[in-house]
Amino acid sequence: MYFLKGMLLVFLAFQFFSCENEPLTGEFVQEQQNDADEGQFKAQIEGQEFIANSVSATLTTDNQLVITGSKPGGENITLAIVDAAVGSFNLSLGGAIQNSGSYFDGSNNPLPYISADALGGYGLMNITALDASAETVTGTFSFVGVRIKVDGDGNPILDGNGDPVLEEIAITNGAFNAIPYIIDDTGGGGGTGGNPENEFFAKTNGVDFVADTISVTEPMVGDVHMIKIEAKSNTGEQIRIDVPRSLGVGTFEMVQISDGTKLIGVYNAGNGAENLTSNPGTITISEFDLELGVLKATFAFTATDPLNQLPDVVEVTEGSFTAYFEGVPGANNVFRANVDGAAYNSEDITITTDVFNQYPTITITTLVGDQRMKLTFPATITEGSFEMSTEVIEGDEIVATYTPVVGTSITYVSNPGTIVITNYDIPNGIIEGIFNFTAVDATGQDPTVYQITAGEFLAVLP
Repeated sequence: MYFLKGMLLVFLAFQFFSCENEPLTGEFVQEQQNDADEGQFKAQIEGQEFIANSVSATLTTDNQLVITGSKPGGENITLAIVDAAVGSFNLSLGGAIQNSGSYFDGSNNPLPYISADALGGYGLMNITALDASAETVTGTFSFVGVRIKVDGDGNPILDGNGDPVLEEIAITNGAFNAIPYIIDDTGGGGGTGGNPENEFFAKTNGVDFVADTISVTEPMVGDVHMIKIEAKSNTGEQIRIDVPRSLGVGTFEMVQISDGTKLIGVYNAGNGAENLTSNPGTITISEFDLELGVLKATFAFTATDPLNQLPDVVEVTEGSFTAYFEGVPGANNVFRANVDGAAYNSEDITITTDVFNQYPTITITTLVGDQRMKLTFPATITEGSFEMSTEVIEGDEIVATYTPVVGTSITYVSNPGTIVITNYDIPNGIIEGIFNFTAVDATGQDPTVYQITAGEFLAVLP
């Protein structure tokens, strides 16, 4: 609850966009010099140089622009602009201004520094060139981001009044030069070739919510590929569901506050009302075909104020949708193996990313009934054969685990084991491999041994 107190809905960069873009004056130099090389994204973070190793940009057909410059270890800067065009944009997120700048420092604090006006943040971005022919964007930016400070265990630090302590950071001299952008024209369309119609229905406080317009887009937030389903009624009510593309089939819990990469439900009554978010909420995905581009699900959530300042409560029930998006050939998650000769074929597959000792890691978690199997390996892995370890210590180890009965039995670890990465398609975020391992008790007390053989997987990374 302390995270909610005094905190803006952290970096909902893809929330219900408004059309207000007011230039910010007096805080930063309006005509900032752009000294970035072509294709480069750079800035000064508290005076220290930040040069992105990778840059991504997406422009939707209704001119919502998102640019992210990333470095290894989870560090990135993201700029989100509505009604993108050549000109100046206020980044002081809040109220009618929906533009923002955010900075993830890759630390144990899961929240980004955000240029939210309610927290004392502000900023300015200048787009100096938006080349529709070359599909590139050039500009400059600076902003002050603010977030809640946490201790070494990730818990919020409170002041003498019990309020969360805020910390800020200055991102200055930001510049990007001729960054290629991808046109996201998936809204309302489909990836099955027949351009089928999206479907969406729900009830809000028992009253039918009938969607007048339905938009399906695929924003990239940092390195995470999302699918956003947005429905609007003819009375102005809006419901949005953000789904990570790596989620898979199954039932999942929604979060109340998202950094743009989490499963969340958002409700807005329209006419200038504030967003209410899922607390609690669940979604059951019955079909998630990444190759054909089809997502079918049912959902329900209780929508409340994430800042815990408004008493508004809206029950969103009987929700269902069928959404069509741009499919990727061969992109469906696959995980199968044999456990002591018995087939382990999972359809409940979750792919997550994390940072351990500055190493970005990928974890594939699968379930078959009460059984669970996991693979964890560094995101920097390459195609080739590698030996497994029994635990992650430095961050670059490869570890597999097997739990025969979740919640009852112990978890057995790989000792020994081998994984072969057969394909790592970084542009499309697809990784494939085969594996075998012997699962044993890490303490050596339980003599039980499981032989995991003929393992293979295909994972679409978040």
